[in-house]
Amino acid sequence: MKSGNNSLKIASRASRGKLKSDSPDSSRANDSDAEVSGNNPFVLFSNCLIDYSGRQFSCVHGHCMKQKNCMNTDQLTERLFFQELHFHPADRVLWCDEVFPDIFKFLYSEPNAESFEYRFIFNHRYIRKDGSVSQFMHEGSLTFENETWLPVLNLKVFLEIADIKSDATIVFTLFKYSNEDGFRKIFKKVYGTTCESFLSKRELEIIRLCHEGLSSKMIAEKLKRSIHTIKNHKRNSMEKTLTHNISELIHFCITNNWI
Repeated sequence: MKSGNNSLKIASRASRGKLKSDSPDSSRANDSDAEVSGNNPFVLFSNCLIDYSGRQFSCVHGHCMKQKNCMNTDQLTERLFFQELHFHPADRVLWCDEVFPDIFKFLYSEPNAESFEYRFIFNHRYIRKDGSVSQFMHEGSLTFENETWLPVLNLKVFLEIADIKSDATIVFTLFKYSNEDGFRKIFKKVYGTTCESFLSKRELEIIRLCHEGLSSKMIAEKLKRSIHTIKNHKRNSMEKTLTHNISELIHFCITNNWI
């Protein structure tokens, strides 16, 4: 679950150490338009990511399984028994094009940001060897490089959250610490769009009524349909979403923002 001393640097290789500042004497970078190459995930993560509980890892430079000494460290002694994950290309582009610039803009609008402690949480999709896709949560603390004042996300937790979140959005949340309030949320934004529902309007209406606590009989009376028709809609919805009961079906629809 923990990723050791992994860190995610919010700066492109090209811009690192070369960001513009407001004045010649300023040590605080102020280039909110800095970009990260969407083709090179190594500029995002400085070390490989390891999900110990799920026995999975994501190699940021692409040759962990080829180099004998790469993952064969005290952090991952059983490297051959861990399954390799790959960055989801769409999420990587979304992070580089939208999330990354917003973090810069927000931090540089914060007065004396370098004097505060920050925490962050965001999600990102990864692809397994068999082609299946799953969501992972990233959590850690934010610090700043002394000379360039570049923000650095020090990743502490890398954990699969497929059962909690299954849509295609990236949610980034930033917290700031104060002696009075502890860590308080100061920035949150949802990136990307949720998938459009492949359930019919009638099916979604019935699921919404189920979520409100109505039984099949009550829904049938409300919609002036037979109870057999209502049950068929429920069964068809579960087949489409690969869920096994009404609770799973409701959870699936809420997770995807369909109801």
